[in-house]
Amino acid sequence: MTIRAFPGRRSAGRGLLVAVLAFGGTAALPGPTAEAAGSVTYVDCSQATAGDGSLAAPFNSIGQANARTYGPGDTLAFASGTTCTGALAPQGSGTATAPVQLTGYGSGALPVIDGGGAPNAVSLTNQDHWRISNLKITNPAASLARRTGLRISATDGTAHRGFDIGGLVIDRVAGQTNKNSPTTEDYVQSAGVVTGATGTNSTLNDVHVHDNQISDTGGGGLKIRVGAMAVKGTGVLIENNTLKDVGGDGIIASYAEAPMIQYNNASGVGNGVYPFSGGNFAGIWVLGDHDPTIQKNAVYGITRMSVADSQAFDCDWGNTGTCTIQYNFSRDNIGGFFLDCDGCGTIGGAQQVIRYNISENDCRMSSVSAGRSALHLYNNVLYCTDRKFSITLPDESVVENNIWVGTADSRLPTAAGISWLWNVFQGVPRPTANGIVGDPQFVNPGTGGDTIHSADGYKLRSTSPALNNGSVISGNGGRDYWANPVSATTKPHRGAYNGPGL
Repeated sequence: MTIRAFPGRRSAGRGLLVAVLAFGGTAALPGPTAEAAGSVTYVDCSQATAGDGSLAAPFNSIGQANARTYGPGDTLAFASGTTCTGALAPQGSGTATAPVQLTGYGSGALPVIDGGGAPNAVSLTNQDHWRISNLKITNPAASLARRTGLRISATDGTAHRGFDIGGLVIDRVAGQTNKNSPTTEDYVQSAGVVTGATGTNSTLNDVHVHDNQISDTGGGGLKIRVGAMAVKGTGVLIENNTLKDVGGDGIIASYAEAPMIQYNNASGVGNGVYPFSGGNFAGIWVLGDHDPTIQKNAVYGITRMSVADSQAFDCDWGNTGTCTIQYNFSRDNIGGFFLDCDGCGTIGGAQQVIRYNISENDCRMSSVSAGRSALHLYNNVLYCTDRKFSITLPDESVVENNIWVGTADSRLPTAAGISWLWNVFQGVPRPTANGIVGDPQFVNPGTGGDTIHSADGYKLRSTSPALNNGSVISGNGGRDYWANPVSATTKPHRGAYNGPGL
């Protein structure tokens, strides 16, 4: 399976009427571009009197902004350094070449939209082609409830498309943190950003969620649902987001055709001002998708154990095709590295390909055996020296070319349907006669940090017994964790590194 690209996607900043300055401020609005000619409506909630929405006489309330309908090329811009309180629900739609833009203007701190405890601080319903950027969104409250920072919904049985969500700071959203009944659905519908498609044939398409900073949001960080089992949304790309201390799931993509989740950084998931309080949650996971990919993400420091989950990554129920988890770094997650949960709901039977990942002191993998997924776990590093491994695998699993470093009291599973091929085992007892027992000779193991670029300690020395003697695997993705090439015909190294011995 090859890494999917997204040709034709516009740069996140191209065509924007506002320049984002490292999340910290805004630049003055230039005139409308030829691509997106339209009017600009200005809002400055620090003004004492209500204006007409012009730069000289801006609106001064959320209510005024909600009363206007916006069309192709229009911009709704909030003044930097100000706070507007209330539920923002602007009306209207743009087009593919002239989206409506919701953003900020002026210089200084990001403009703040404070939902004041409303169900949603910002929301769009049955609308198309919006670009949302350069805002801080918050929605605190004294008690928890179904609550979001930003919600985008499709409810009318049609396909809606064209949502670019980038450069936002979303902080302190008092969403529901208890997934147990009777608040299960409130939890599902709570997070920093929630998208949803309900009603027969409703879908959201071309959803790009990128370069956002999300923290202290009850219920989770990003919950991107774009369709249903029968009709899936398309064009989902979730990338370059930073999530910290969100009180629930980090990132979920559900009911999508070939969603891509990449280059995100999630730490302390489950913690924060509104910590997770019941049921299960995980770092980054997919549900009801076809051919989802989770790649090049870092998930670390999940310290709150839920009932059974709390893993970094999860191929959950209802996925079809291939669920691919590759080139990720995870460490110190109390629930472990990976969850196979195809048996947790409607069984999709996706092939699960877990390759070229590095897991440091996660120590756990789980499988719900009612699922019908087949697992191919290859060329990963699983390093666990602070406690024993706890590993369960699907009934049909091929485990090859991995490096396992563990403790002598660990036991790896040996059920009839599990094949162990060409692995390296240090410390942990070898489960079958196949594989190398000995020191893999990493450069500096156990020193992973807070990004995908902090795992160089798991490269191999020139004297490693794992060099050039792994199994050749068809459709191996063509690269290792560090983007070194992996041949389709020549024996690779074992583990996640395929470069020259160091």
